[in-house]
Amino acid sequence: MTNNTPYSWKEQLLAHLDEQLVCSAVNDSDPDWEYIDSEMIKFGSLSHSQLDVKEIQRRCLRLLETQTKDFRLIVHLLRTLQHAGEPKELVLAAQILSDFTRQYWHVCYPTNIKLKLRLANQIIKRFESVNDIFCRSANSKMRDDILGSFAYLAQFWHEQSPELSEQIDALSRGYQRIEESEQPIVLASAPKEAAMPITETVQPPANSFVMPAININQHDERQWKQTLLQVSEVICLQMPESSVGYRLRRYAIWHSITMLPQADRQGKTPLAPVSMDRIMDYKAQLSQPSNSLLNNVEQSLSLSPYWLEGHMLAAQAAAKLGYSEVANGIAEELRLFLARIPNLVNLHFSDMSPFVPDSVKEWLEDCRQTESGQLSHSNTTLLQQDVLLCYEQQGLEAALKLIESSLVTAIEPRDKFYGQLLSAQLFELSGMGYMAAHLYQQLYTATLHFSLEDWEPSLVRQLVQKTDKIPETTMTMDRDLQ
Repeated sequence: MTNNTPYSWKEQLLAHLDEQLVCSAVNDSDPDWEYIDSEMIKFGSLSHSQLDVKEIQRRCLRLLETQTKDFRLIVHLLRTLQHAGEPKELVLAAQILSDFTRQYWHVCYPTNIKLKLRLANQIIKRFESVNDIFCRSANSKMRDDILGSFAYLAQFWHEQSPELSEQIDALSRGYQRIEESEQPIVLASAPKEAAMPITETVQPPANSFVMPAININQHDERQWKQTLLQVSEVICLQMPESSVGYRLRRYAIWHSITMLPQADRQGKTPLAPVSMDRIMDYKAQLSQPSNSLLNNVEQSLSLSPYWLEGHMLAAQAAAKLGYSEVANGIAEELRLFLARIPNLVNLHFSDMSPFVPDSVKEWLEDCRQTESGQLSHSNTTLLQQDVLLCYEQQGLEAALKLIESSLVTAIEPRDKFYGQLLSAQLFELSGMGYMAAHLYQQLYTATLHFSLEDWEPSLVRQLVQKTDKIPETTMTMDRDLQ
């Protein structure tokens, strides 16, 4: 690597130039460019040993600092850092690419977007070619740093070039698996005549979970998000049936979103949707779900915070895998996000596909109603247990006050009925037979006039909504059979 520090490289890379220079191509007759262009041909050839890499880097940086922001210079500069696969240089290469992309991608030469994408693809391919070298030699901090840069690039290109974003996505998964192993443990033994020292390497059990090293980085919002995502991934791998990791992942994705993205009057944003082919592939795999499918959907939605349909697909996959807590947790986190920024339901991607499709709205409503029914029954049981315990420990008055507080917050008529039934049971337990019998009679009389809609209106509403979704052709067929 050149003697310059990464900080001085960044200064040269982002040095201010006039607008016309920023978007101009490097002068073909410039001596520095002629030198760079001729020397780069030697990379990987028999003449490779004759290369002066530091001189190539110095001239690239000088042109970027004083003459142009031509993307071809970035390609050459990064190649000098990528070729050997040295982890520190690869980290610097990723940082340079993300810094340059953030500042100059839209305005730099070449203006032909297809050519620019082709050059970016070359850079990504070179990162792929040295993946194994990086994973064998890097430490956890290097991994975290390079993944932070990759995360930014994936999000940046997701809006304009989903193919590049997918490549970076795959690249990130490869670079996560560094090989940091513990030193062998030497077991000492009592000295014996002519005995050799015994060295034994203690291996973890084959089925044990090896906790990867995670470097907590709070230097900026991007690095902090990457740290949270890494922690969530570890939790999901260690406890796939728990919702904790999935909830943390959604916090990492959404916690920094405090306002709506820019949109026109029709709610159209400049954000590109997730590839329809990818979505259809995920949906097709739901018939035979796997942990791999769940992980892939989670990875995709991590890179696209407004792809809210992805959370429904993830929850459906989790439910089919038997991870009911995960499915419920995902639904709850999405509801909380939409409650915090409710107008997201009115926004669309650049192709006018909605952030929140009707299928997602219906799924969230179904989850809410299911949870409401489950909570109603479970809450009655819990209340009964709490009231009886309170009665045993604190007496009748305290137990009745507990029932009264539950009646104040009860919504469904059935919950209020069970609260009053508990009161009658307490009177009976306390020897107040007359009062208990009187209350039992009142409750019995009330049941004679209850319809199902009076008893549990939320259940009836759910049935009505489901009935409204039945195709009219089905109803017609039923009439024809009569």
